[in-house]
Amino acid sequence: MDALDYAIYRNLSRDGLSRFWACRRLVDPRVTAREIADRVGLSEAGVRSRLAGLRERGLLRGTSVNVNPSLFGARVVFSEVPIRDPLEAEKLFRDLAVVDGVLFARDLMDEQDRKVRVYYVSDTPSATQRRTALLRRLSPNGLVRGPNPYWIPACDRELTPLDWRLLSVFRNSPDENLAGFASAAGISQKTTARRFGALLDSRACWWSHSSDSEEWPLALLLLTVQAEANAATLADEVARQVGSWLPVAADGFGVNPESPRRPVAGLVPVETPAALERGVRRLLAVKGVQAVQRTFGLGSSTYSQWVDEQLSTRVGPLP
Repeated sequence: MDALDYAIYRNLSRDGLSRFWACRRLVDPRVTAREIADRVGLSEAGVRSRLAGLRERGLLRGTSVNVNPSLFGARVVFSEVPIRDPLEAEKLFRDLAVVDGVLFARDLMDEQDRKVRVYYVSDTPSATQRRTALLRRLSPNGLVRGPNPYWIPACDRELTPLDWRLLSVFRNSPDENLAGFASAAGISQKTTARRFGALLDSRACWWSHSSDSEEWPLALLLLTVQAEANAATLADEVARQVGSWLPVAADGFGVNPESPRRPVAGLVPVETPAALERGVRRLLAVKGVQAVQRTFGLGSSTYSQWVDEQLSTRVGPLP
């Protein structure tokens, strides 16, 4: 990835601000190639060509639609399972399919250890206890850290039967266009477009990169900042110092934006270790930054059963 590829990747979000909900980067399906072209100073054809190149390299293999667990009276928590061997991670990914309520899992390596971070719903205290106990049995060493709360904004819209039907359509065909959504739901494109925007803006659902997308060129850097530092201001300053930085400050990384200690984090290229370390040194030179933790994504897996079962109870047969 060069600087232009990275600018295009960053602008897949409407405001250019990266957000990570359940450790997955959000993208806005309403952003067009024309809008990105205007922001990065390239022709629309050039942007489309660059996006095709990112897809060919596995960085944008597809998207997934995530339905907000708050619609079903649940919140998200995460636990970490320590891993010593890559084969342990592969086995755990397979075993997690039997744990009701698991949404997503990611194999991570940071400066301290390697672990699989598992995100799952917490709909009742007893269900959370059962899921945590099952994770402990599946852990290769019997250890589990957590559960820990993971903040995602709740949906602020009361859904109609048609809204539920559209959510099901989006989830089944996330890369379809509005005409395809309208046809699958059996309604007009005008109605689809109106409800599509309302469902996204209310956080009833969101689009993210599919778990099949490659993550090796990017590292997540988490900054420890001084208590008096303003997270949003600091993220802006970091972005000026490191042009390819994707900040997480407004909402993301599982912390309520109203918290006085919001994280400052972002993605940076890691094609070469030397370039990454230069970026880290620049970050440490920014006033207010105390430390930088490097985290590398090694693999991930999505589990759809819980959400799909919840949706099926609210959606009638599609036309």
